[in-house]
Amino acid sequence: MEEKSRELVQFRKANKRLKRIKKFYRHLSVYVIINIIIFGVKISFYRELGGQNLADQGFQDWYTLNLLITPLLWGLGLLIHGMLVFKYPDLTSKDLKPNFIKRWEERKIKEFMQENKDL
Repeated sequence: MEEKSRELVQFRKANKRLKRIKKFYRHLSVYVIINIIIFGVKISFYRELGGQNLADQGFQDWYTLNLLITPLLWGLGLLIHGMLVFKYPDLTSKDLKPNFIKRWEERKIKEFMQENKDL
């Protein structure tokens, strides 16, 4: 009986890890697809405006910068997500919350439980 219980715990842990990995790969695929679209829009819009003959160089610089910021910042988030999934698989979102948020949540739960007790 204890053997089956331990096996069940191991299965649940493995299944949870598999789900985290699947979420990362879904995140990665959405990142790739959206960034292909972003760069496609950049190229087509750039051609529509006449390429290098664009009258306002400031606008061109602003446009390029804004289109590059999205993949860079999102890529940073994706990198962090990947590290949490593959390098630190035992960390959960609860572990990453600052202590003051945990304490606030605990206080609120006690408060709500007290409210329900008074009813």
